[in-house]
Amino acid sequence: MEDARRGQGETPVGVAGTGGAQATLARLNEQGQLARPIRPVVVDRDGRVDAAEAAGVTALWRPGLKSREWLLAAVDHLPDLAWVHSDAVGVDSLPVAELAARDIILTNGVGSFSRPMAEWVMLAILSAAKRFPRFVRLSDRGVWDPSPLLSELDGGVLLLLGLGSVNGLVAAMAAAFGMDVRAVARQARAELPAGVTRMVAPDRWRDELADADYVVLGLPHTPATANIIDADALAAMKPTAWLVNVARGALVDEAALVRALDVGQVGGAVLDSFVEEPLPDGHPLWRRENVIVVPHFTWSSPRAVDRIEELFAAQLIRWLSGAPLDNVVDATAGY
Repeated sequence: MEDARRGQGETPVGVAGTGGAQATLARLNEQGQLARPIRPVVVDRDGRVDAAEAAGVTALWRPGLKSREWLLAAVDHLPDLAWVHSDAVGVDSLPVAELAARDIILTNGVGSFSRPMAEWVMLAILSAAKRFPRFVRLSDRGVWDPSPLLSELDGGVLLLLGLGSVNGLVAAMAAAFGMDVRAVARQARAELPAGVTRMVAPDRWRDELADADYVVLGLPHTPATANIIDADALAAMKPTAWLVNVARGALVDEAALVRALDVGQVGGAVLDSFVEEPLPDGHPLWRRENVIVVPHFTWSSPRAVDRIEELFAAQLIRWLSGAPLDNVVDATAGY
């Protein structure tokens, strides 16, 4: 059934994307790596497709910032659609259930942004250990203050909540600094992943908070993970521990985090994702010496842009040859 929906014979397979994607699609068509020729089809800014072009389009390439509404409109205009690829990793803002109900496969961009994000996590950990934000702010004010004593990473305890493509890289990087890396993952691993000192059962991660010097969030946003860092979790952390979130803003109870920062329950936070973005002016997370606000930008790298195209090209090759797709989103799990 799925093979039939992918298309058969030598008739070009319709592949839809934004106007900006057309050059990439045309290049893929010309390079000779595809098992079947493709027919690029334009989806406009409102998700509309020329009715004369819509039939036979089985694949849709969604850029990372296109909205849920854009995607639903495009789906409505493409009666033969069988696969949607989204450049973004997170799918909590996408109509996952609606796509599943129509038997449309959804894949995401896992892996495209992992390296720059993992480097940001290490930057956050090093910045916290060396009080780098404090020295930047003192430098801006022209203040010479060689205090307090700073920390080393060697022997520090790093708790990774989630062990996907980002935290998997973080584990190996942190291990090179001599850190004790403890990782929580939903699925058991047959072997200890690279860099990980010890795996932690999903229902025992709170027991590790009292030991952790750094807690890094690498989880998807689902009903089970919403506000996973709540008042109780923050209260269990060391008063010197730092929270690093490069995943989804809704993983953190922001009001509870503000209260914990106010009373010194935690040492600080580096945050790249928020419940409301942009973070509103006047939000209590702004202008704190021990909080770094990153504008959802840890993914940024020219190489990440290249990986986006490389991943879609690899997926399209699989699609047209009938091979299983990578990064298929589980509609039930929500990621």
